[in-house]
Amino acid sequence: MRKPKFRGFSKETSSWHYGHGWFEIDYTEEYLLEKGIEKQAMLYTEGYPIECELKSMGEYTGLKDKHGTEIFEGDILAINNTRYVVGYREYSGGWQLEIKNEYCAEMVQGNCELLEIIGNIYENPELLEATA
Repeated sequence: MRKPKFRGFSKETSSWHYGHGWFEIDYTEEYLLEKGIEKQAMLYTEGYPIECELKSMGEYTGLKDKHGTEIFEGDILAINNTRYVVGYREYSGGWQLEIKNEYCAEMVQGNCELLEIIGNIYENPELLEATA
C-alpha cells in the first residue's frame, strides 16, 4: 500500500510544498477578513508543517502523465484539444477526469500515457475557459 502524498501552495513562500497529511486550520471568518487571507490548511511536510492555501490542496493519484510527472487532484490534463480536471469520485472511490464538473472517465494506469499535465486549477483556471 502506498503512503498518501499531498501538495499545497504557500503564499508565504510562493511555492508548492509536498507532504504526507494535512488539516484545515480553524480560523474565524473575522480573523480571515482582518488578515486579508482565504481559508488555510496545515500541510505536514518531511521537515516541518507549513501553511498552504486550502483551495490549492490536492492528493497524489498514484498515476503519472506521458512525461512521467506525478498527477495530483486539481491538475489540468490535455489530450489533443480536450482538457480535463482530475477529481476524486466519492461513491466509486476512484480518480476521474472531468470536463466542466461532469464525469468523463475513470483514471487508470493505461489511460494516462496519452495525457499531459498543462497546469492546475489553482494557478491556471483560465486553461479551462477554452474547454469544449
